[in-house]
Amino acid sequence: MIFYYFTSDGHKSCSSSFSNEIIIPLLKDHTFFNSKALYGENKNGLIEKINAEDNLKVFKNKASFIVAKKAVSKLKTTEDFNKQIFSNGLLTTEYDLKSYGRTLYTELAKNPFSTFSDIMNFCNTWGLPTGITQSILEEKPQKVDINIMWMSLQDFFHEVHQFQKVFSYLKALLTDDYSTLPTAPRKGEFVDDHARRMLHEKTEEKSLFSYKMKSNIPITVFMDLFDAAYFYLNLFMENKAEMKICENYGHPFEVTHQRQRFCSALPGRKRSSCEMAYNNRLKKEKRKKGDK
Repeated sequence: MIFYYFTSDGHKSCSSSFSNEIIIPLLKDHTFFNSKALYGENKNGLIEKINAEDNLKVFKNKASFIVAKKAVSKLKTTEDFNKQIFSNGLLTTEYDLKSYGRTLYTELAKNPFSTFSDIMNFCNTWGLPTGITQSILEEKPQKVDINIMWMSLQDFFHEVHQFQKVFSYLKALLTDDYSTLPTAPRKGEFVDDHARRMLHEKTEEKSLFSYKMKSNIPITVFMDLFDAAYFYLNLFMENKAEMKICENYGHPFEVTHQRQRFCSALPGRKRSSCEMAYNNRLKKEKRKKGDK
């Protein structure tokens, strides 16, 4: 993947620290790109929105969009559409949401996304969370797969902040810590009742999922990963599933197997990264004690 942004005259600039690939935009209307906010890494390495008064500041890795590895300059109406775009393989990592959906929504809530590395690491594992999909560019939309080709950082931050705000009500109820709730209770309303009410209200607002029929069986269709995350959050609440707090990260995770103590393994990995980090920390502590 590659960071890039469009200047006011429609030219493209790339972040050389990530890649020097040439990505040709699929849209001719550059006002689409220019209307999106520009973000950059400040001197502390954290992402900061660049405003007009910040022109004199030096920002590293400036970007408005994250683009998937493969893109084309023009589209041809053929049956072999996928091979035109993805001639060297898939656009993103392939995984089954049925297997990893219960991990996806807690990972979206857990990640601070405060640096470009945070975003890129997540995208390299899960794909672009939101943005313009391949299906929008086809005459016949894809049936089930989510193949997002590029993502506006402005849209991403809006979506992730909204999702993390909703998840914060659930986390407060699980940990019995209501100090960081994004909203205040009504007059005379207990704080736990407020968190419970807001969680149900906000998840109901996001419960409009699409369905398609395949052999007379309804299939859930997600527009992007946030759509899927809200679905699995709702599923957790409907099923009254079990959730624990990770012993390494301190964040809630949905239990997927017995005796689970850490966040689940991510797509493409056999073991939980939280479990490995926890075990490595214990080994270091034991070595330090042995050296004394």
